[in-house]
Amino acid sequence: MTTPNQDILVNFVDEATGATFATAPIPLENLPDTFDSGTTLEIGDMNWSVVQAEPDAKAEFTKSGTLTLILRQIEMVGTDEISFSQLDVTERFDDHLNLDAEDWIPTIPLNSEVPDPESSGLPSPDAAPEEVYEFALKLSALREQIPIPNDGVYCPICHIANIDLEKLKTPCPQCERPLLKFGWD
Repeated sequence: MTTPNQDILVNFVDEATGATFATAPIPLENLPDTFDSGTTLEIGDMNWSVVQAEPDAKAEFTKSGTLTLILRQIEMVGTDEISFSQLDVTERFDDHLNLDAEDWIPTIPLNSEVPDPESSGLPSPDAAPEEVYEFALKLSALREQIPIPNDGVYCPICHIANIDLEKLKTPCPQCERPLLKFGWD
């Protein structure tokens, strides 16, 4: 059994190959209570997503002194290779998991994050709100044709999102423009 100032021996396993690619002692206080889906790690110059932790709870790996993390490499794609179906994103992919139907979360306009957004099919960061909204309205119409689980709504002008798809086309609580379809995943 370990004590809080001891290390846990962590084995890092590549999901694609099943091979352990690193083993390292990690201070217990630097490890989370659980590894939720969507937990990401940077190891060397690569980003990884935790697929599974064995054991998955801190209480268990504290007892054993060892932890195995099965990881999937996160492939980075250039923004010039992406087609967008909405104008905003949230900070993390799993931001919606702890929201209720009345909760709103801030979103980030993609055209402020992507170099040369116009070449990626996004409006200019200097575009007028009316132009941005019309652009987002067309993308929302495309998303509405596809039933996608877990979609919600957002306002591309106020940069807020909500998980309740029933709010689609109802007034934004801030600017009163009709809310548009928003994908969380």
